[in-house]
Amino acid sequence: MKTVATLISGLFLAASVHAEVKIDIPDNIQVLAVNAEKAHVEGGLFSASKTLTLADGENQVVFRYAPYFSKGNDRIIVESDAVITKFTAENQQLSFDLPQYRNEREAEKQIGDWQVKLLDQQSQPIAIEQDVLQKDGLQIGRDYVQESKEYNRTNGIASLAAAGAVVTTSAQAVTLPANIKVDSNTAEEMLHFWYQKADVETRAKFKQFVNQQ
Repeated sequence: MKTVATLISGLFLAASVHAEVKIDIPDNIQVLAVNAEKAHVEGGLFSASKTLTLADGENQVVFRYAPYFSKGNDRIIVESDAVITKFTAENQQLSFDLPQYRNEREAEKQIGDWQVKLLDQQSQPIAIEQDVLQKDGLQIGRDYVQESKEYNRTNGIASLAAAGAVVTTSAQAVTLPANIKVDSNTAEEMLHFWYQKADVETRAKFKQFVNQQ
């Protein structure tokens, strides 16, 4: 029989198949950083809509809204500030609800007040904490990953909570809730915790995994 730690890791891997949040990213939204790391957005370079996939739970994403307007043969782009957001979602497909501006002049006047608004499958907004990720001086070549890390040290309204313990497997690192200590006395508690969080299909896969050990 494998160790309890191996069984827990198996449950993590099984649960990760379905534990995700997907956000539809239109071509006028820039994803600048995710959880103080480089953003990985799925979709072709010229796709009208791309997808950002996140793990279930709390996430922090830095966005910029950049609507564009045609003026003769030119395309004029108006950019918002970089907005750092924090929100919690589980197994959801989210989409943006973006303000529409009649022209670039209206956009330039109003985009400074832009608030990120994400809708769930029922077109209901989810709760979001957000702040402007500010940087003085030259804005070209900004390091949004490093800026996110520095922001998190300020305990701003959109800062990420302190990370819990990390269990590492050959496939990935999994962050455990901060209130669960990893020791032999709590192994059974951890198994119950993650089993209860899993969906029916994941539980079945875990039972199959246990039976094969």
